[in-house]
Amino acid sequence: MSWLKQLSSSWQKTQLQCPELASMFEPPTAGQWVAIDCEMTGLNPRKHHLLSVAAIHVNGNTINTGNGLHLVCRPPVMPDRDTIVIHGLRTADVEHGISYDEMLALLLPFINNRPIVGFCPQIDTSFLNPLVKRYMGTSLPNKVIDVRQLYSRRMGDRTQGIPNQSQHLTNILAHYNIPELGTHDAYNDAVMTAMAFLHVR
Repeated sequence: MSWLKQLSSSWQKTQLQCPELASMFEPPTAGQWVAIDCEMTGLNPRKHHLLSVAAIHVNGNTINTGNGLHLVCRPPVMPDRDTIVIHGLRTADVEHGISYDEMLALLLPFINNRPIVGFCPQIDTSFLNPLVKRYMGTSLPNKVIDVRQLYSRRMGDRTQGIPNQSQHLTNILAHYNIPELGTHDAYNDAVMTAMAFLHVR
């Protein structure tokens, strides 16, 4: 970790309002990651809302699917018909979901200090970080790894100019003969992201 990152992490830790989460700021253990995927009512964190979060530990070359999290949240605004066809979560599915604070009380200790692995994880963290900051006083301190960027580096010039097609998760899965589990389900997407990560890391 560079001195700049250390300084940033130290500053973030001073803003922490939940002492029980101080271990999130410790250096991560080599060979341990957490794959994350979120489902939202849209892609704009200013007007859309988080619906569900899934997280799965990756230890070495093993994906610990038997000990993952799949949390359905109750958003402040119920999903409408136009977005239900994308994420598949109806009002009936989320109206009895847990609160965002209850979700974070489970998710953050599960993430702990592991680097976060995702497919375009910047979108997921743009929804999570405002909630996390309100909950514990600071945003997620974890390193974030984008499977799409890893794949692009591995493929070199072959993906240049056509990122939307060649770097789509389904194309990456097909490239490595990884079976599709059904997209737009947070848990399935987290598992597939983890599998893709093991091939491209």
